[in-house]
Amino acid sequence: MAREAVVETSRNLEEEIIIMCHSTKEMLEATRDGFRRQDNERLDQAEKIGREIHQKEKELTYLIMTKLSKKEETVKEIESLGLLPGYIERIGDNIELLIRCIRTMNQEGTLFSERAIKEINTLFDKAIELLECVRDALRTKNKVLIKHIKEEGKKFQEMISEYSLAHLERLIEGTCMSKASSVYLAILDYLAEIERHIRQMADKIFI
Repeated sequence: MAREAVVETSRNLEEEIIIMCHSTKEMLEATRDGFRRQDNERLDQAEKIGREIHQKEKELTYLIMTKLSKKEETVKEIESLGLLPGYIERIGDNIELLIRCIRTMNQEGTLFSERAIKEINTLFDKAIELLECVRDALRTKNKVLIKHIKEEGKKFQEMISEYSLAHLERLIEGTCMSKASSVYLAILDYLAEIERHIRQMADKIFI
């Protein structure tokens, strides 16, 4: 009976983490919309979801640590779930930093080139897709999907490196203002961190 109870606990935890992952995707979608449309209302919605994610992380981490502290109930399924809420919260932290950047852009009237906007939108869309994939991988334990997340994650980082180099060239040529440059590079950094944590999650999915 004890083993069955632990298995049931791991399933419930997993479902809560999947819901948390979905909320994070919605948070990133709202942030993307705020960037594309200079929509502060969507940014407000994203921040609200972020607060909910912080609270959920505390609740799930406490539950996981409580279960792991009872040695007779420790099983691999629960151990593998242990770090996931923290990774999701770190993703939320970086989305909050994105929101701060976008709000600053809106307030100060910072303008990006059409190319820079297209690059940021491409990365937003890809990051959202990867969040969807890791959510689905948690549910299905599909090895092909997990492999896809890791491969596409590496490509994501390569895109960021490519965009950074192209941006440096624009800065040298004088086609990009230094004020916009710092914001652009910060956004790239935060998106890179989001992807990094997604890949860390993929590494922890118990199959």
